[in-house]
Amino acid sequence: MAPAALGAAVAESHAWVEEPIAGPWAPSTLIDEPKSRWREPLPAGVDSLAFPHFTGSEFNELFTTAELPNLSPISATPPITESAEMDEQVRAEAIERGYQRRSLPANYALMRLIDDGLALQRPAAAAWLALQQDAADHGFELELNSAYRGHRYQREVFLRPLEAPYELDDLAARLEMSAPPGYSKHHTGYAIDISQEGHYHFGSSPAYEWISADNFANAKKHGWIPSYPPDGGRQGPVPEPWEFTYVGVEAILCFHQPPAGDDPLCSN
Repeated sequence: MAPAALGAAVAESHAWVEEPIAGPWAPSTLIDEPKSRWREPLPAGVDSLAFPHFTGSEFNELFTTAELPNLSPISATPPITESAEMDEQVRAEAIERGYQRRSLPANYALMRLIDDGLALQRPAAAAWLALQQDAADHGFELELNSAYRGHRYQREVFLRPLEAPYELDDLAARLEMSAPPGYSKHHTGYAIDISQEGHYHFGSSPAYEWISADNFANAKKHGWIPSYPPDGGRQGPVPEPWEFTYVGVEAILCFHQPPAGDDPLCSN
C-alpha cells in the first residue's frame, strides 16, 4: 500500500515523526532485503569473513564519511531552551565535547516502521532485523529501544531529567549522557539503541560480549558499527555500548582500501 498522503498535523504521540513533516504519515511496514554486492550470492564462511579492525576514531570516521542514502542537507539549528544565548553556549560545549551536526531523512515516506512506533531508514531496517535474527540464532534476545528521533523528540530526551528554568551547568552536564537536538545520530534514521532481555546494563550482558567480540565482527557482518566506541576520544557523550550505527558492509570492507584499488567491491 502506498504511504498516506501528507496533510493534517501529526499527532504528538508519534514522537518518531519530525515536527516539520505533516501527516498522517504511514511509513511502509514492508522491509527490503539487504542490498549488498558481496551478498549476491552469499559467500561461504561468512561467519569467518575477515573484516578490518578499526580504532575508535576510525569507527567514528566510518559513520561520518559513509555515503548513506535518503539524507537531507543539514538545516538550521533547532532550539534547545527558550534562551538563544544559552542555546549558543550549550552548542559550543557540545562541539567541544566532539558532537557533530547530523542530517535528517530527506524523504520520510521511504522510512520503514519496525514496531511500537520505531522507524529506520530502509537499509538499516533490514540490517537490524538480520542482526536481531543472527543474535537469536546464537541464543541472545536483542530488543530495539530507540531508532529514528527528530529534533523535537531529541529535545524532549535531552531536557527530560531537568526542570525549567534551566541552568547552564546542568545543561552542560547533560551533554555527558545525551546529544542536544540537531546533534544526535538518531536524527539520520541510521542509529539504534538496543538491549538484551533480562540485562539492565547492556555493556556487561552476554549479548554485548557476542556482538563486540573480535572488534565487533558480529555487528560488522550486518553493516553495523559501535556508535560511541570506548576508545573514540572526543565524540560527544561518554561511551554508549547500547548504541550502534549502520554504515553498510561495503563501507566497512572498503574503508582501508585506496580510492582506485583493484578490489571490484570497492571500485565505483
